[in-house]
Amino acid sequence: MGQTGINLENVKVRNRSAILSLLNSQGAMPRKDIARKVGLTPAAVTLLCTEMMEEGILVEKGELQEEKRAGRKKVLIDINYECKYVVAVSIETNVTWITISNIKGQALADRSIATETQIPPEEFLTNLAKECKVLLWEHGKKQEDMLGMGICIPGIVDRQRGISVHAYGIWKVQVDVRRVMEEVMQCAVIVENNVKAFAEGELAYGLGKTGDNLLFVKWGPGVGSAIVTNNQIYEGREHRAAEIGHYIIEPKGILCRCGRRGCLETRVSTKAIAEKIKSVYSQESMPQLYQITEGDAEKITEDALIQWVQREELIADPAVMEILDKSIERMARAIVNVMTILAPDNTVLYGSMLENEVIRSLFMKYCREYDSGYTEEYIKPSKLSDKIYYIGATAIVTRRLFFEQGLT
Repeated sequence: MGQTGINLENVKVRNRSAILSLLNSQGAMPRKDIARKVGLTPAAVTLLCTEMMEEGILVEKGELQEEKRAGRKKVLIDINYECKYVVAVSIETNVTWITISNIKGQALADRSIATETQIPPEEFLTNLAKECKVLLWEHGKKQEDMLGMGICIPGIVDRQRGISVHAYGIWKVQVDVRRVMEEVMQCAVIVENNVKAFAEGELAYGLGKTGDNLLFVKWGPGVGSAIVTNNQIYEGREHRAAEIGHYIIEPKGILCRCGRRGCLETRVSTKAIAEKIKSVYSQESMPQLYQITEGDAEKITEDALIQWVQREELIADPAVMEILDKSIERMARAIVNVMTILAPDNTVLYGSMLENEVIRSLFMKYCREYDSGYTEEYIKPSKLSDKIYYIGATAIVTRRLFFEQGLT
């Protein structure tokens, strides 16, 4: 009898999850349509929807506008996206972003703090948790309002244990992120690699709704990637998956921050590009950049390069564009090789470098030179780029604790 009870509870969770996932992907709809699409009886759907409305998870959104007909009017049911909130944290090399968002992935409040790599990781995380609690307090959010906390970190992450195994450019040691944060925050905490988390953001709120097998490519300060197969994030041995940035492109090459030599990142990261520009910097060859930096080569930094790229202030200098062009071609060649092996339904691009239209156009040009079938219909820019600092951290919480578990 005990096993039967457990099975019934599992069935209920799956049915609630199916209803929530359907409404999230297709929007509000009447109970009868929900029943037809999820394969349940109208009576079962009515019972589940009534229960979730009493819990504040679902709401009635008014009557469906349709031609006049006899019988009861169809009332639209939708998710109450304000029923819970998520604390989304994105830890990057220099800056850590904190955002409070609703279940729909809409930001309500945010702030950023410096990522302090010179102090013990546990001390930084404790300080971070305190900042999160202050932000919640400032915006009137209580403990019972929280669904959970999502934390995104670069590098290798053991999601099951909530541990950062090796956060490239931040921590070289293993850090028990979940334990530290749960002690202070007193809520569920999920930790994930930043690129894989963004892929979950696409599955919950973006292009991932329309494709089963996807490749995600991020080109910002570094190069990141994630693979989605059958709507699930692929994870390989030792929590590594699709480390395109650490794809070896030259033997005995430059030492990478991952500890290996010759990685793609050593040639196309913003740090590598900035160093290359500095090595040939002059007023004659780069007059636009020379003016921006006031003749000071030390102002050519990784952070500055990203700002210049976003404002398109570098494309006026042919010498700078030549350096960028070589990096873009290398990046495109590596991605084409990966797409050839994986054959995804679509490839999704994001990150500060690929947000620049000139760089993205050149990237697509090189992709098409290798394979004419790689068009804008196949390789698409993400529509969530403006949410890059929180949508992944939000999604790993909402997908796990809300859409998969039905908030039970």
